[in-house]
Amino acid sequence: MLKSGGVALATAIGLMAMTGTAAADSLSPKGRLVDKTELPADHGLQEASAQYLIHYTSISGVDGKTHREDSGAVFLPKGPAPAGGWPVVVWTHGTVGVATQCAPSLNPRSARDQQYLNTWLSLGFAVVAPDYAGLGSPGLHHYLNARAEAWSVLDSISASLKSFPLSNKIIIVGQSQGAHAAFAASGYQKSYAPSLDVLATVLTGTPYINADTRVERVFSGNSQQVGGDPKMPYAYYIFLSAADENKTLKAEDYFRPKALADVALAKSLCITPLTQHVMENDLNAGNSFLPSFQKLLDTQLPSLRYPTLKIDHPVFIGIGLQDVNVPTAMQQQFAHDVKAAGTKVEIREYAEMNHGETVNVSLRDSVPFVLKALSSVK
Repeated sequence: MLKSGGVALATAIGLMAMTGTAAADSLSPKGRLVDKTELPADHGLQEASAQYLIHYTSISGVDGKTHREDSGAVFLPKGPAPAGGWPVVVWTHGTVGVATQCAPSLNPRSARDQQYLNTWLSLGFAVVAPDYAGLGSPGLHHYLNARAEAWSVLDSISASLKSFPLSNKIIIVGQSQGAHAAFAASGYQKSYAPSLDVLATVLTGTPYINADTRVERVFSGNSQQVGGDPKMPYAYYIFLSAADENKTLKAEDYFRPKALADVALAKSLCITPLTQHVMENDLNAGNSFLPSFQKLLDTQLPSLRYPTLKIDHPVFIGIGLQDVNVPTAMQQQFAHDVKAAGTKVEIREYAEMNHGETVNVSLRDSVPFVLKALSSVK
């Protein structure tokens, strides 16, 4: 939850908005640290010996050319760094919103994420936690844009390796939208950041959007349904991303009147209050979408889909069978297709776990998976 007040935060965001990408255009090359400052204590992690807010140079994956400055956080474990530096867990976070102030680095971490990241720190991994372009930095965050997520994530790793006592032994770990970002980053790594040595990728709650994705299978709701669908904010974010690129798009062409106000709210509300609003107002696909929303989703497919399903390193996929945020069937199809593509994959299902619960429960399997991948390069 965002803290009220925050004069320093507002000033920092204001300065970034003033400079925008114009300032970042002069920053090169990509993957270079611009600055680091200590994170406030309440934004930190208990198992970290030091923790920093970082800004680094990147290139917009939306247009493929604009130089920009993105943000994130770096957490170092306690104790002396091993020879060659700490191995790295890159934490790609789940959905927080699309507004600058929703960035994880600008807010306290959730109790769930603190538990998860503290575990990796206690095992001797440094944590690099990028915000993604548009979160903590100027411009709208383009939700689930695979290339935009991936390039920003990969540049955060490159910048951190040059600036902290880290080794080029990298594990990319993501949940929900972060699983999308993690798998996309692994897919783009060879072409965009070939010097990085990614040993494994760990995913939970993974979205999978392809040519077969149908709105009615992803979003619950029909004209008779009563109750809200917590996935509705994802639809608003996808529309806002599309409209940011194509200024002719109008929300009223894709959403019914009941949801139009929420599309506008989604520009500024972070995920928790927006979801609460959706549920309180019983918004779902049946009372919110026009039939044309499927066409919008289809037109966005090139930016939403993964660059490849064939990854050259092992991939762990954890699936909570009570997940309603990312439908279980979607995750199972993803796991099947990744395996069929020739990726070495370990698939684990957790019968009683929902979207959030799967994150920490999966550690019992993902930690041994990661340690095995790490030991293979010693």
